Amino acid sequence: MSRGHFKGDLALVRAVRESGIKCVVQCVPRLDLTLSDLPPEEAKIRRKTVKPPQKFFNASEISALGRHDSIRQRFPGMGDLYCDFFEGNYYHDGYLLKEMKVGTGVKPCGEDEPPSLDELQRFRNRNKGNDRYDGGDGDEENEGSKRAKSLLDELSDLQGKTSLGQESSNKAGLVIGDTVEIIEGDLVGMRGKLMSIDGSTVKVKPIDTNDLGEVEFLISQVRKHIPVGAHVKVIDGRYANDTGVVVAVETLEGETDATAVILTDMTNKEVSGKSSDLLFI
Repeated sequence: MSRGHFKGDLALVRAVRESGIKCVVQCVPRLDLTLSDLPPEEAKIRRKTVKPPQKFFNASEISALGRHDSIRQRFPGMGDLYCDFFEGNYYHDGYLLKEMKVGTGVKPCGEDEPPSLDELQRFRNRNKGNDRYDGGDGDEENEGSKRAKSLLDELSDLQGKTSLGQESSNKAGLVIGDTVEIIEGDLVGMRGKLMSIDGSTVKVKPIDTNDLGEVEFLISQVRKHIPVGAHVKVIDGRYANDTGVVVAVETLEGETDATAVILTDMTNKEVSGKSSDLLFI
């Protein structure tokens, strides 16, 4: 996507119209539900200056917030494709479906800048997610999921070692570039930037000192550092796909993984998640 709040977001083309001048795309919504509670002038300013986080549309959550203006209707020109119509936009399977102009509203992903694994995963098996909202047939993959699956296979082959490293560190939820904290060994308590992942080991560049250079640790000796105030997305567990701001972090007795308290963007409620289940956004 190349305009507005969606600039830089990955989208999948669902249909081409007017001989290629326009297309219908599917992308992860950026819905700001706080606008209706603000005075018109403040809402206008917020709409122009604040980029809402990505969040799948959930009709049940909308109703729980006292908003009952979401209705079911067909998407124009897409046969019997029924969507949730809310605030002038169409949502299907949690995704936003929108007609865009080719060239000005959307542009193709080039070989020099392919979509990332994380971006493609947002289109995988959406119907089987924990936050499914419409009670439909969970065994059917949506169109975006099928196409993303093929792209994921291709991208995994290209990324090779990087992908393998990410799989090995999956339990720790680590991504290169993360700030991590050492929880075992002589350097316990040290924080650093994660520079590389190789099987069961990682290399960390200390933040507070230049004397050590990059230091190698076992994955079990480090954990992701989530500071208070960070904007994160929950990627696993009960609150998967929720986004919000970290308001507190604590380490419970007997556990190595820190627990973060998150004030959610959508419902403004506090939820908790393990640091390994959180992704910075």
